[in-house]
Amino acid sequence: MLEAGLEPVLVVVSTEPRFREALAGLPLDVLENPAPELGISQSIGIGLRAVPGANEAALIAVADQPYLTADAISELRRAFSPGRIVVPRYGDQRGNPAIFDHGFFAELLRLDGDRGGQAVVDAHPEAVVEVNLAAAMGVDIDRADEWPV
Repeated sequence: MLEAGLEPVLVVVSTEPRFREALAGLPLDVLENPAPELGISQSIGIGLRAVPGANEAALIAVADQPYLTADAISELRRAFSPGRIVVPRYGDQRGNPAIFDHGFFAELLRLDGDRGGQAVVDAHPEAVVEVNLAAAMGVDIDRADEWPV
């Protein structure tokens, strides 16, 4: 996200100190989610509430897509226009990160539990712009044993 020139970059982490420590020294804002057990909607809300009012959109990403490149992020940004939601397509499925116009923030803030932005994407098919990216970029790594050897 930093290499793609996004700013501000807001990172929402649990209160576990190792996450804040891992991000120390990077030019980003670390926000803590005191209740991650309530689901991804909590983190989305914390992040969106911290987006400066002048920003016309927010890119919502997850931290477990190590093959996603700055060029891919830039491609998503180029596809954005006001009133739209930009989503990547990795082969036959949509994924993260997605860019949401400011007009969708209120709806994103109403999400609850482990429902992420896909619920808003599904509710507004007329606003969605898809960008085809290499399938490998959509791979997420959740556990150490999933890393290639």
